[in-house]
Amino acid sequence: MRKVIFITIALIGMCVRSQAQESPSPLPADRCVMCRTTPTQTAALLAQMANVGIFDGNVDRHGRYHPPHKADYWSKIRNFYKPNGDEAGDREGFNVHELGRKQIYFGISLGVNAANYRIVHKPFNGVDTIKSMRPALGPGFNLGIIANWQFHRYFDLRLIPALSFSDKSIKYTTVLRKSPDVKQTISSIYLSFPLQLRFKSDPIKNTRIYVIAGARYDYDLASNSNTRAQTLLKVSKHDVSVDYGMGVMIYFPYFIMSPEFKVSQGVINVNSPTNGYIYSRVIEKLYSRTYTFTLNLEG
Repeated sequence: MRKVIFITIALIGMCVRSQAQESPSPLPADRCVMCRTTPTQTAALLAQMANVGIFDGNVDRHGRYHPPHKADYWSKIRNFYKPNGDEAGDREGFNVHELGRKQIYFGISLGVNAANYRIVHKPFNGVDTIKSMRPALGPGFNLGIIANWQFHRYFDLRLIPALSFSDKSIKYTTVLRKSPDVKQTISSIYLSFPLQLRFKSDPIKNTRIYVIAGARYDYDLASNSNTRAQTLLKVSKHDVSVDYGMGVMIYFPYFIMSPEFKVSQGVINVNSPTNGYIYSRVIEKLYSRTYTFTLNLEG
């Protein structure tokens, strides 16, 4: 037993000595562990970069920009769009959300929209008063509240409940001599609940490009589907659509501004037929379609 213990201790000692002999000698105290340059070499490199206008100060020996922690207001504005080389340690260059230090944040959404219908015609029997019909875009605007969950460096899950106003029109051409062209307008006030998944690119200075995709449920507060009038185009209270679009995230020191364009395409029929009404009986199905430009402010 003693021989076994002695042999084991001897083998451990031989391994330790061999590893100590194979390990490289430490670098001199004045040489950087990362780039293996001396302060003299680094100073010459930074001077050369300053001469060609790449950096104007606040640069470490590896060429990474570090904004001053305490700087005057105009210095922060002047240095805002400088690239940030060390996202883990810098605070002034990128917004706190870019550094991944805040997973959940909120904001507001302001936008304008243009909406119409995609129409599915009933089969033409050749004796109807309506010769043709076509959808027309109508104006609108929306206001929403953003709840964003940044669960990954490149992905966000977003819930944006909103109040949206929109007008959709259908233009008819009839055989009547007194009124050959007729325009029917349907005004809607939606409570919208979109759920979106956002994929973001790598940072380009203080901006990121992204694409979005998701689904949306709309409840029409101004729906006239329950009215008994026989001279109205009626639409359902409920609508479901798919959303897709793209935008740009612009990071400011205390908030994110994101101009965004998206398209919403309805997937359920919202037509509520009015029996006997000539402008309703030629319509088989109606699907909503909305084009929205939004300005998102998050922080």
